Amino acid sequence: MMTIVAQAALFISGALFDSLWEGALIVGLVWLGLRCLPRLGAATRYAIWLCALAALVLVPLATVSVPASPQRSAPASIAAPAGVSAPSALTNLPDVALPAAPSIETPQAPRIPVSQKLAITFALVWVLVAFARGALLAFNLFQLSTLRRKARVWSLTHDYPVLLSERARVPFAMGFLRPAVILPASLVEEQSLDALDAIVMHETSHLRRNDVWTNALARILEAFVALNPAAWFVLNRLATEREIACDDWVVARLGAGDVFARTLAAMANRAGTRAPFAAPSAVGSRHSLVARIERLLDARPRSLRLSLSALGGTLMLFALIAIVLQSVSPVLAYAPSPLPAQLQLASGCASPNRGIRMMMEIDRTASVERYWVGPADPSKYVRRLGASHIATVDLTVDAAGVVRKLAVVSAPSIPGLVEMIARTFMHETYEPALHDCAAITSTLRMSAYVGARGNPRDQTLSMVTPSYPAGWRALHPTSCKVPNVLHTGVPAFPASLRNESSTLTASVRVHVDAAGSVTGAAVVTPSGNASLDDAVLATARAEKYPMTETSGFKPVRPSHTSLAWNRAHGSTVYSKCDPLPSDYLWTTTATRDTSPLVAPLWSRAGSR
Repeated sequence: MMTIVAQAALFISGALFDSLWEGALIVGLVWLGLRCLPRLGAATRYAIWLCALAALVLVPLATVSVPASPQRSAPASIAAPAGVSAPSALTNLPDVALPAAPSIETPQAPRIPVSQKLAITFALVWVLVAFARGALLAFNLFQLSTLRRKARVWSLTHDYPVLLSERARVPFAMGFLRPAVILPASLVEEQSLDALDAIVMHETSHLRRNDVWTNALARILEAFVALNPAAWFVLNRLATEREIACDDWVVARLGAGDVFARTLAAMANRAGTRAPFAAPSAVGSRHSLVARIERLLDARPRSLRLSLSALGGTLMLFALIAIVLQSVSPVLAYAPSPLPAQLQLASGCASPNRGIRMMMEIDRTASVERYWVGPADPSKYVRRLGASHIATVDLTVDAAGVVRKLAVVSAPSIPGLVEMIARTFMHETYEPALHDCAAITSTLRMSAYVGARGNPRDQTLSMVTPSYPAGWRALHPTSCKVPNVLHTGVPAFPASLRNESSTLTASVRVHVDAAGSVTGAAVVTPSGNASLDDAVLATARAEKYPMTETSGFKPVRPSHTSLAWNRAHGSTVYSKCDPLPSDYLWTTTATRDTSPLVAPLWSRAGSR
């Protein structure tokens, strides 16, 4: 299963990939459309370019988030053998680590495989760049706030306060909630009153047009598309069109642009000074200043109003582009992960086509031997033992060897038997079926023996656990610890429980001296049956600690370890552990089992 980090990396990489060519397409169409509509005012062009910048972010996100709906066909069903009735009980098993058997999928959009390492690298670069741009914007806003606090009032006769700052190098408009115009203190000494009025009028138009807000929006969007060259072009066009729109506002107020043109020419030597990018400014690059001066001297009429029809048409165009790209845009996808080594396609494998097999474990004298065994023929056992002793199940195992479904087809009428059969088969370990040496999901009809146990099975199992204080290992780093030990049949099963079908547990805390003799014992967890509690307490008092194999106690060895572990960790070793524990917890479970015996029927074991 893909991790959350890998999924996020694939999503980001897909959006970056789509934004490159989709962004170029969007910007190209907008540029061509504006070239075909030269009469549009700068205010409308600015709004269109701002929508284009938002489209560079939203259209790729929509393409990745809502991919084209794939066509799915249901997997082929597996027919049951002739003459067999439909399943009478169905047990759906919970999902596990690997997904269920996939259906056949035919995606409409092409898929481009990408390695997980490459996707994470691209995503990490994007995160770092976006974070850097966001941090720079935040720092720039902080600088502007500090600059304003230290500025002094120069004029209150205009629409917005005009402040002078010794730290400002160019005039600009700022303020989201308290808008104001900031002028460099040196500019007041260099320019005439008419020029200063034109500059303040230009900056005031920024505030009237809410350019402080739209510029902040553009800078936030820039953080998401900072790696896209198309976004750089759009940001440049936004800065130019914003200033031209304000220039048009000045010309409309003054009646001519020659005054402000001379002012811009006089301020050309300030063009090399970088203005705060978080605030719009009348001074831009030298190239844009030249273009604006030429436009200011042009006597053609200017449109200050926003064309809602042009803006609405642009938004409809972007929506249409998003819908079309959603179905044709390639989709990045991770290459399929290989199955575990034992399930991979193997050329010349011993059994290229076979069914499901189960692992069988047999304890030998010195080790645990494991075998893969196949299922037995259910009909053979039905004829031999009779249908009243045979349960038939349909077992579905996926390509990873995980049980996906268990359907009990037929079974003797015994209360709780279906659940018992399901638990029995679920506890086994399976190897998937193979087709041409490739692991596949398959369903197999199998059988299990169901029989009475004869007399009820009475059993007691005692586990003795030594108690070590916290920090013991730090005080004795080289010493061994006494392992847990267990004993079956100690104490004897109480006669008072033989009329009940239940499981009871009692725990006794034992304190011993340095020689291992009991100095105190008490029941800490009663079972509810006085006979069992007394029997556990008496047995725990009578023992010598630590327990040894000679008295029937066996150290608890880890699962799936060799039986030789017992010899390596026998009483000759752990009885010499120093210091020995002074407290033990003796826990006994008494069980009276009257349930039937359920055993899966498999063919003769063979070598793995």
